Amino acid sequence: MIHNSRGVTLVEMLAVLTIASVCFALIFTIWLSGEKSAGRTLTENDLQADAHLVQSRLTQAFFNKNNKPFSVSIIDGKVEVKYDSADQAEIISDENLSYSGSPSSIEVNQSTNQLEINYTILPRDPSGNGALSFQINTALNYPWNDNGGGQSH
Repeated sequence: MIHNSRGVTLVEMLAVLTIASVCFALIFTIWLSGEKSAGRTLTENDLQADAHLVQSRLTQAFFNKNNKPFSVSIIDGKVEVKYDSADQAEIISDENLSYSGSPSSIEVNQSTNQLEINYTILPRDPSGNGALSFQINTALNYPWNDNGGGQSH
C-alpha cells in the first residue's frame, strides 16, 4: 500500500463537506429568523408611527374646528382631511398603509363636541406580515364651551 502524506482522502473530504453544510444550514436559519423579526418590527413601528401622526393631526384639526371646520373621510384606505375654507383635500396617512373603520366620513364644525375615532391600520403589502395591524380607538372632546360663563374671585 502506498501512503501519500500530502493528499486528502475522499472520506476526509466528505466529512469536511458534511460538517460545513450543517454549519451553513444552522447559520442560514438563524439569519433568516433575524430578517423576519426585523421586518416585523419595522412594520409594527411604521403602523404605530402613522397612527400617532393621524391621531395628532385629527386632534389638532378638532381643537381648531371653530376657526376651520373640516371633514374627515377614508377614501381607498387613506385618511383624508378637507377644510371647508380650502378646495383641496389633504391625505394625512401613509400611502403604504390601509385604514378602515369608523367614521368613514364625518363633518366636523362648531357644533361638534365629540369626535370618536376607531380605525384599524394594515399594511397594503403584507409580505409575510399579514397578521400585523394597529388600532386607533379614541374619543376627542371639545375641552370648553364658548358661552363666556365663569366666575372669578
